[in-house]
Amino acid sequence: MSHKDISIKSKLDSIEERLRGQGDQHLDFLAHKEQITRILELVERKNVLVLGHNYMAPLVYSISGEKERGDSLALSRRAAETRKPIILFDGVRFMAETAKILSPEKKVLIADVEAGCSLADPFTADDIRAYRARYPGSPVVTYINSYADVKAESDYCCTSANAIAVVKHAARESGARRVIFFPDSLMARNIQNELRRDGYDLEVVYPGRDDDLFGRCEVHEKFTAEHIRDIRRQFDMPKGASNAAVLVHWECPPEVVAEADYCGSTSDMARYITRRPGLVRVYLATECEMAANLASEFPQVEFVRTCGFFCQHMRRITLDKILRSLEDEVHEVDVPEAIRVKARRAIDRMLGVD
Repeated sequence: MSHKDISIKSKLDSIEERLRGQGDQHLDFLAHKEQITRILELVERKNVLVLGHNYMAPLVYSISGEKERGDSLALSRRAAETRKPIILFDGVRFMAETAKILSPEKKVLIADVEAGCSLADPFTADDIRAYRARYPGSPVVTYINSYADVKAESDYCCTSANAIAVVKHAARESGARRVIFFPDSLMARNIQNELRRDGYDLEVVYPGRDDDLFGRCEVHEKFTAEHIRDIRRQFDMPKGASNAAVLVHWECPPEVVAEADYCGSTSDMARYITRRPGLVRVYLATECEMAANLASEFPQVEFVRTCGFFCQHMRRITLDKILRSLEDEVHEVDVPEAIRVKARRAIDRMLGVD
């Protein structure tokens, strides 16, 4: 058996082990084993870095190695440091754009170019310019859920893992008492609330605060405070319990965040569980595949699966489409150089914030 064959077999065994005991997920693996083997062969032969976002379906997510899975911040950093000539981004289009911005010399592929984002899709560079004119002297922090032209008009990019740190840094560096945050209106409200709790006299302006624009994630906006309270009652998960926790994403409405034991990014949620070995039951107020993926990493934890909120865009990334993209190297993502250079500046500023 060649070294390549050994490597592919090892990856297959690792995927199966990861999904073993996960019921339907393991059965799906067995049903698609031949297809997954072909994907891994192409990845090996073409020397492809496969990045898998936390919201990918478990079979897709498992194709990526342990260091190639995570949230937008972790994957952005991984894209920037790779020496592999091809990057396949198993996520939505703005994520693949970010990889191209950071690695212009690489060929960046996405399995479905129609995999958009309800946060990113409505906003353009013109919106950023209009806000700059309305609030002169205020730095612009743009959430990574945005397209390259929007990032290019921004001072800083951020992710849910570092948004508050970046907003504070932007204000400190500029000396401004106001920061423009795009495009997530709900996340901006949560950031404003958190800053006030921390004693920061800093104003956050965002779409929908003073106009009729509104930026929201079509998944996270569906969670309600009453939904969280129902979960707590039904599954005996009182707030502050040592053995149970409700973890909420920053993109949820503020009243949902107020009901949580913890609020953070998807990677923050995973770290929260890791640091609390006494947890036996967890509910995640985020895209549903996150719980399915974490269940493989934390078999000792019961993940409450009442969530029916899936991202329609993430679900466009399938094994069939991944295989075709790798075979024919189709759906290449490109960013015009002038936009890429300006967007890279905003991302580099983010990566430079501790």
